[in-house]
Amino acid sequence: MDLPQWQFGVKPDYLATLVAAGLKTATSSGKCFYTLADEPLPKVGNQHIILDSADQPVAKIELQSVEVIAFAQITEEKAQAEGEGNLADWQSAHLAFFQEQCQAYNLPTGIAGDFEVVYEKFSVVQLFPKTYQQWLTFATATLAENQGNDPFLNPKTDANLLLQAVTKRSKSAIFAFAETVLSEAELKQLATLLARRAKGEPMAYILGEKEFWSLPLKVSPATLIPRPDTERLVELALDWANKRSDCEEILQILDLGTGTGAIALALAQELGDKVQIVAVDREPQAVELAEQNRQALGLNNVKIQQSDWFTQISQKFHLIVSNPPYIDQNDENLTQGDVRFEPRSALVAGQNGLADLQKIIENAPLYLHPNGALMLEHGWQQAPQVQQIFKQNQWVEIETVQDYGGNDRVTKAVWTKSSKTF
Repeated sequence: MDLPQWQFGVKPDYLATLVAAGLKTATSSGKCFYTLADEPLPKVGNQHIILDSADQPVAKIELQSVEVIAFAQITEEKAQAEGEGNLADWQSAHLAFFQEQCQAYNLPTGIAGDFEVVYEKFSVVQLFPKTYQQWLTFATATLAENQGNDPFLNPKTDANLLLQAVTKRSKSAIFAFAETVLSEAELKQLATLLARRAKGEPMAYILGEKEFWSLPLKVSPATLIPRPDTERLVELALDWANKRSDCEEILQILDLGTGTGAIALALAQELGDKVQIVAVDREPQAVELAEQNRQALGLNNVKIQQSDWFTQISQKFHLIVSNPPYIDQNDENLTQGDVRFEPRSALVAGQNGLADLQKIIENAPLYLHPNGALMLEHGWQQAPQVQQIFKQNQWVEIETVQDYGGNDRVTKAVWTKSSKTF
């Protein structure tokens, strides 16, 4: 006997992905709709085939339990089993869905707390095979369903990157062998990664790696994701170092708030035995990750250590660089894109985002040789305030440089006064 086949009423590809990933283990509908359609209620042991938006089979499920519950009696646990958020999210989504169904049946659209819900728990018994090309089509459609809520998604590119990561094949190889059939283990792994990306999680965290200055760097939610604009800070530091390298035997450079180690490791890669770099971070997980990146790149001219800014520093440097937190806690951009998933401690600073910038500017002279320089990345609208803080603290040769997008991004200055003491 043919099994019942159906697709979810909203976001069919995304919800099918959650099922395949094991993140959605329940579904629900209104009891009255079964009556109106003259269909029997589902029973334990029934098997169904879940389809995607193109009516292609994704998963076969088997019902483990079936309950009729009042809408108001759905618990947090039951809501979360549907994989779409907490109880409040469930209530909001299902209220809208049930109202839409009522409208289709010309029923009153008011859903009261005693509205009867058929709540079904299920398990996946089979994932249906897909070729590389079929999966890419499905994954692109899945991400496109969520793109309205997250404009930072790039469905085709992201789907390709996920498939490359799981199959360990290049984009060209995937294209050449497009009819290769994925294993069920690969399908489940892909579903898990695809669900994370559909929810907006950054690709760098999903893949565990991000390229910076052509260096492959491990990343994790303990650190910021290195961004191309920060390469401008690296360029300025390299230009300064190359001009000074003939004057000093070995240049000493300090990287404050190193995160993944991106800035320090890029400078170490380029400057080689001309420099000795100390890279510090307050967070132990960031220090561990930066050290892993240092070892993977085989760079012995960098020392990674834990320090809350200067607290564990006891030497002087020729150059200090930093990409500190500089976003105001009320900045609306914190609710958009990758930053939603990044550590707030690495993003947000007090005093309208200027607190850490000011702390570094005020304390850096203690740790600089005469004519040493400080280079700071900051927000695109913060250059005037940052320059003012430098001036108030008697720095000279203050200059702001733009990033690749034409925005003020890095301000640098030189300390020429008699060096302070520790």
